[in-house]
Amino acid sequence: MIVNSRYTTFMNSFSQELPPLLKAIEQEALADYVPIIRKETQSLLRVMLAAVRPGRILEVGTATGFSSLLMAESAPDPVRITTIENYKKRIPIARENFRRAGRSDEITLLEGDAA
Repeated sequence: MIVNSRYTTFMNSFSQELPPLLKAIEQEALADYVPIIRKETQSLLRVMLAAVRPGRILEVGTATGFSSLLMAESAPDPVRITTIENYKKRIPIARENFRRAGRSDEITLLEGDAA
């Protein structure tokens, strides 16, 4: 993807250190070649969550649950997240990551095709 470097620099200016568990989940995903959101997207999500303050979030494509957990951690108010995953291999990994983070009650994982 071609992006003006000024935009990347601007988004990176909002970057924050990940909590240790999220950093571990990020590293596990990268080691297993599972795509996760880039640092700039992480920053953008944090800014959007602070501005919009949603009560509910729908995510299509859970993978390891990294972005769901990032949003749950970054939301300024309590938030309910529903996330959908179709790839059977990733579902137990995401569920375990939600459990590890103590967020199983806040994040609902639906199994199957989002359509």
